[in-house]
Amino acid sequence: MRVLFLNPIGTLGGAEQSLLDLIASLRQTASEVQVGVLALEDGPLMVEAAALGASTAVLPLPGDLAKLGESRNEGEAVGGWMEWLGATRSLAWWLPRFSAQLRAQRPQIVHSNGLKTHLLSALVRPTRVPLVWHVHDFLTARAVTRKLLPLVQRRAGLGVAVSEAVASDTRGLLPRLRIETVLNGIRTALFAPGTAAPLDLDALAGLPPAAPGTLKVGLVGTYASWKGHAVFLEAARRVASKAARFYIVGGPVYSTLGSQVSEAELRTSIQTLNLEGRCGLVPFQSSVAGVYSALDIVVQASTRPEPFGRTIAEAMASRRVVVATAWGGALEQLEDGKSGLLVPPNDAEALARALQTAIDSPDLRMRLAGEALARARRDLDHGRLGPRLVPLYDELTRPLSRREMRSGERRASTREHGRGD
Repeated sequence: MRVLFLNPIGTLGGAEQSLLDLIASLRQTASEVQVGVLALEDGPLMVEAAALGASTAVLPLPGDLAKLGESRNEGEAVGGWMEWLGATRSLAWWLPRFSAQLRAQRPQIVHSNGLKTHLLSALVRPTRVPLVWHVHDFLTARAVTRKLLPLVQRRAGLGVAVSEAVASDTRGLLPRLRIETVLNGIRTALFAPGTAAPLDLDALAGLPPAAPGTLKVGLVGTYASWKGHAVFLEAARRVASKAARFYIVGGPVYSTLGSQVSEAELRTSIQTLNLEGRCGLVPFQSSVAGVYSALDIVVQASTRPEPFGRTIAEAMASRRVVVATAWGGALEQLEDGKSGLLVPPNDAEALARALQTAIDSPDLRMRLAGEALARARRDLDHGRLGPRLVPLYDELTRPLSRREMRSGERRASTREHGRGD
């Protein structure tokens, strides 16, 4: 079986890391599956995918199409009517090239890993080739997607949701599409304690070395505008203990206009809140395991629900204390007071109290971190992804028997005649 994964970008955001974890699991547990990756821009994703044994190809989107999206606050559409009109014109000449590339790859399954590729693949997927949409987002929060995806949902054969929270949201928007929940997994062995040497966060952030015994608290993620950088910084200001230093680790990743905060904005906030010397910016690190090794407490402060919350899983697998907002996918990974601490969303005061509690109690930190590691290895490892998805692929590609076809026709007829009841 040949599975062709589609991805909108070539950089390494959370969805891209999850794609690599899935590929690794398929390669390890399903040797009969051949994997290809077609991305709409080049970047490190392609290098990493090739290293895992996947074939790779790039078909760049026109610039005006790449910049359009809905990643601004609360998923509002990015770009005005003229921008969208111009992008439509570009789409008219680009889609045939996309269609030809899909056919040239000769896939038996097309597995889309991003919202743009969900829509584009639905328009041009090869005939009789099943299409899978891997849903990493709350679709109802997306201004454009929530209107367009229902129009083409019949073109997809299966939706795979990264958490039950996402599955529930997706089922409400796409009632005609079968949705299966496959809780995301990570390569926990990459984050095992002692595997990666701690990075020098102070040097990377341009800060003087922290005093011995200083606890290091970090928010790790992209500069996406909803990742809660402002909440994190305000909570840092409220933490009374001087035995803690704070770090924002990450950088910009998206091409979409208006989708992220800038480094300049973060530096201004640090200065305004009088956090200079207590808080630093660490640029994106390809070895994120070394970041977790250097931190004592990892914060997820997102201002809207995380569909899964990859940072949470990575920190748990690194045996780190996690403080996260109590909604979305975080609730499917953490148990408050047992494997981490959960706080109300958008509440800097509550976040500060939770951080102060963890900072003041070494015993609590040890207990939370130990349980987090056990939970990550038990429930969040990527090894279960391949065995979970291959049967779904087989089901999609298996020819229907005549009895199954007749049964499907009867169910369709029943639904049709039952609409007026």
